[in-house]
Amino acid sequence: MIVAATRSGRGSVYGLRVREEDRSIWFAPGWRWVTVWLDEGIWPAAIPVTASFWEESPELRSPRLKGFLERLGLERWEGGRPPHFHMEPLGGGAFRLEWLEHRRTQPRLPIG
Repeated sequence: MIVAATRSGRGSVYGLRVREEDRSIWFAPGWRWVTVWLDEGIWPAAIPVTASFWEESPELRSPRLKGFLERLGLERWEGGRPPHFHMEPLGGGAFRLEWLEHRRTQPRLPIG
């Protein structure tokens, strides 16, 4: 599935926005956490699945994501054009995240 980086407030909280259709397919309502293997190393990020993920905003938020984006130089982006990632479901609430290289000709993806 394709997900987009998000940031809220003054850029202090970073996350990944999941399309609602993908949320219904790849996430179980009983999950309180998911494990996301970032393409930076051997330690995955344990990211909480909050009530707002199901009710109003399908975003996974974690301080680890801010550091991950900073290391890739992706913590800032032009308005409306956040970086996009391939988030591969591995099963059992585990996912692997890989950056889709930005191309200037790439249109904005309909993530939300």
